[in-house]
Amino acid sequence: MKATSIMLFIIAVEIALLVGLKVEEQYREVRYFNNCVEDIKSSKIKSDDPVAFCSGLVRQDPYLFTFNKGKVAKYLKENEPQSSEPKSDKKKETK
Repeated sequence: MKATSIMLFIIAVEIALLVGLKVEEQYREVRYFNNCVEDIKSSKIKSDDPVAFCSGLVRQDPYLFTFNKGKVAKYLKENEPQSSEPKSDKKKETK
């Protein structure tokens, strides 16, 4: 009788852990999406609708979006073209 109670307790704990992990996994995606929207707004990236912008990013590469936890503004800034002249040209002019 005691062994049966222990086994049922272990099974109940395992089920609770599995359900908890599934809920956390679903909420994680929402949290990352909210991170993306806030990151786009705070970094002043030109976008009419940050929600649609983040949706597009998720569709383009869901793995990278999840890997970066929704913090994507630093990567978007790296890909923007630089409007200033290259520094190597300035050094040649001074010599």
